[in-house]
Amino acid sequence: MSFRLPEPAPFPRAGDNRPRITETAPADDLSFAARRTVLVGREPEVTEVLGAVDAANHSVITITGVGGSGKTSLAVEVAHRLVGQFGRRWFVDLTAVDHPEDVVVHVLHAIGLRSSLGDPHDVLTAELRRGPALLVLDNCEHELDAAAHLVGVVAATCPELTIIATSRRPLDVPDERLLNLGPLPLTDGEAPGPAVRLLAARANALGARLDAGGPDGARLLAVCRRLDGLPLPLVLVATQLRGMAPAELDDLLADGLSLPAMRGGTAHQRTMTASLNWSLALLTDAAVDLYHRLGTFVGSFDAALAAAVGPPATAPVRVAATLNELVDHSLLLVDTTGATTRYRMLAVVREHARAGLDDDARAQVAGAHRRAVLERVTAQRHRARYFSPEQIAELEMLHDDVVAAIDSAIATRDAPVLVGLLTSTIRFWRVTGRIRFGLDRTIAALAALEESDRAVLEYMRSDQERVLGLVDEAAEHAEDSLRRIRENGPRAWLPFALGGAGDAAASQGRFDDARAAYQEIRQLYDPQADPQLHALWCANLGGIELAAGRVDAAAPLLEEALEVFAVHPPVWLMGRVRGHLGVVARHRGDFATATTLLLQGLDDLAPYHALAEAAPLVDELALVLAATGRARDAEDCRHAAAEMLRRMGSPDLADADGTDAEPSMSIAEVVVLGRRTSRPRHTDVLTPRELEVAGLVAEGLTNPQIAERLVISPGTARTHVERIRTKLGVGSRVQVARWVLEEYVDRQTR
Repeated sequence: MSFRLPEPAPFPRAGDNRPRITETAPADDLSFAARRTVLVGREPEVTEVLGAVDAANHSVITITGVGGSGKTSLAVEVAHRLVGQFGRRWFVDLTAVDHPEDVVVHVLHAIGLRSSLGDPHDVLTAELRRGPALLVLDNCEHELDAAAHLVGVVAATCPELTIIATSRRPLDVPDERLLNLGPLPLTDGEAPGPAVRLLAARANALGARLDAGGPDGARLLAVCRRLDGLPLPLVLVATQLRGMAPAELDDLLADGLSLPAMRGGTAHQRTMTASLNWSLALLTDAAVDLYHRLGTFVGSFDAALAAAVGPPATAPVRVAATLNELVDHSLLLVDTTGATTRYRMLAVVREHARAGLDDDARAQVAGAHRRAVLERVTAQRHRARYFSPEQIAELEMLHDDVVAAIDSAIATRDAPVLVGLLTSTIRFWRVTGRIRFGLDRTIAALAALEESDRAVLEYMRSDQERVLGLVDEAAEHAEDSLRRIRENGPRAWLPFALGGAGDAAASQGRFDDARAAYQEIRQLYDPQADPQLHALWCANLGGIELAAGRVDAAAPLLEEALEVFAVHPPVWLMGRVRGHLGVVARHRGDFATATTLLLQGLDDLAPYHALAEAAPLVDELALVLAATGRARDAEDCRHAAAEMLRRMGSPDLADADGTDAEPSMSIAEVVVLGRRTSRPRHTDVLTPRELEVAGLVAEGLTNPQIAERLVISPGTARTHVERIRTKLGVGSRVQVARWVLEEYVDRQTR
């Protein structure tokens, strides 16, 4: 049924053809929407909208975003803050409108007007032209064309009118200012972010007793991360915290993002499913189909990957147009900052999209996803045997979907895809320090493979075990892999299997066996035809000789490797070689050269986050610093090396979930420390305000607590802390506190 307001038509006076206003909205603004709750974490967006209102060239501000992002709450908050600027304000919700022609009638009724004669647009314009006014139009996507037409008419003819619209799609009217409302930030520096504070506040309002900055913080953060910081899902799951602990809620969501419903509010805002169904009802059939298929992606994707899982034989130009439609309806996030446009679904949107496929369709799309991801990572591997920083960056973007494809291939025992994905990805995990993660996936994959498919993965498994210090397991699996490859191939992997067996033997102290393996490798390739493999051979054998204590035998091998890598990078392997040459220099008593080489090696490794390669170099740097009188810097380096091993998954250092580990330096921060010639003094580097902030860090205060103590914003507090860390050349708040106690307090009490 159409929503129509009956309009009485009083008899007009002769000759009077103007629209007649028979009722006007009261001046006390009692009909304006009330604030629902305290708005958490949206102060930057509030400031942006208020700034747009003040700008003379923007009469229409449209707040866009996916359902559940808090568009209405933001619009209401802004409107309440503008009470002094606009004596006349109206809030109009368009969800009750059933037909486009009823939009203007509904707006008239909402602001208290009835037209007895003439066009409703003229009646509305006559009222809105009477002086400064603010009109908030909520849920414009429901009747977008009619709402946009209305906004365009009144904005063009009412110079003192400001319109704030909320919509999942832009209105595309002249002089429109768009604000896309994304999820709430999860963190504020090292402190809980607005998403965590919102979840805790709503749960506490319902009877829970949670401390976002205390022991509950880590699990609340995990819950918020699963929900991408989207306000409506956070509000929905907050009801669960009345009867369960944050850890239990996190575990529950890990099994599937099924969210509870609210009993009140408009129908499309009571559940995320209803909210997203509201959006789907506005899409073309092609967009709905692609939307459900795109739910198979876990991370970001480009148009080519989207086409790979889309309906068969769909032209790329059609896929691109459909992606734009989904972006337009706020169902996809878009990133245009890189060389290729990338898209991403929020977690709750993704789960909704997946749920729209039946089992057969879901299996078909999952298979297409596996094949598309395999094709992409295989192309990466064929570009270069070893990784460049650009390849690492590309694989980082694809990583979540690689893992999802591997898990899917394990579940379906899709051996060709599984082996292809793992052989293309394990080295990436090795380079970037995801050692334990890679080992767990490799073991799971081996259990799903036939004997004939296991040889290469056994070699890769042994390499990961050796890096983690599981030397006996590494030796066993390296020998097993070498036997399989000798017997049945693939022969192209024989040099690597021999290297794995040699490295495992060296880790057990069997240096003669290690040398024998590498001598056999040397017979399998031509150094002129494959200089990179030769450089790798020199580097690994040089490392073995160094571990055996044969410094003079190691040095020429390492120097030859460095010479080749200088012409034929990859840079990350060059970092390892420079580090080994730093060890040679230390053994020879040349600490200055040792320091330079170690820091150069760490510089090479930092862009890759290559923890497995960096950790031994940082440990070696600690020895050099200790030998040159920098005991405290050496202690920090030892701690940083241990933390790198823990993050890799070393069984000797890993704790239950990493939450109790003391923050430590990154590879780049170790380099900063190593290049610093002396400890900075407070009079040299910190301003009085920074000294004050550093003292509060030493007391254990978080950024929001520092902000409250000093009456500054949390963002300003975070900036101060980051600047202090940079100036002091330290990597964590713990080190800032140590500096305060040892350098500042000690000097003040002497």
